[in-house]
Amino acid sequence: MEENYILSVCGMQTVNGSQDKIALETAASYVMRDGSRYITYKEYDAQNPGQHYRTTVKIDEKGVVTVMKGGEENHNLILEQGVRHKCEYNTPYGSLTLGVYTDSVSAKLDDNGGELKVKYSIDIESEHASSNELILNIKEAKGNVSSN
Repeated sequence: MEENYILSVCGMQTVNGSQDKIALETAASYVMRDGSRYITYKEYDAQNPGQHYRTTVKIDEKGVVTVMKGGEENHNLILEQGVRHKCEYNTPYGSLTLGVYTDSVSAKLDDNGGELKVKYSIDIESEHASSNELILNIKEAKGNVSSN
């Protein structure tokens, strides 16, 4: 995997009126394959900084976004505007089945990079758990790139 792009990730989650935000910038690969765009990067475990896993974000030609995470929290999250999908979410303590409803998807991507914005909500046992927003900005790296 050639990491010749810089990816900025901003995730916001609102639970019971309380908002939490994460942001990171990392090296990533960005390719077009079979009509879909793929962004792949490494995420590191906050409790175990030496441990990392690969995350791939696939954006197909219809605007459906699939987030595929490896590691202990191995799962695929399907984000399709106006549709509720079920997702099996694995944790070190067991698996959960989540409902994921996507409010909006905005993909402004071309061969040089761009921006992806997704707003979605998660429910557990049909009870609203959180409202979420994910913003990815990807751009070609200038010079050497190293993973964080």
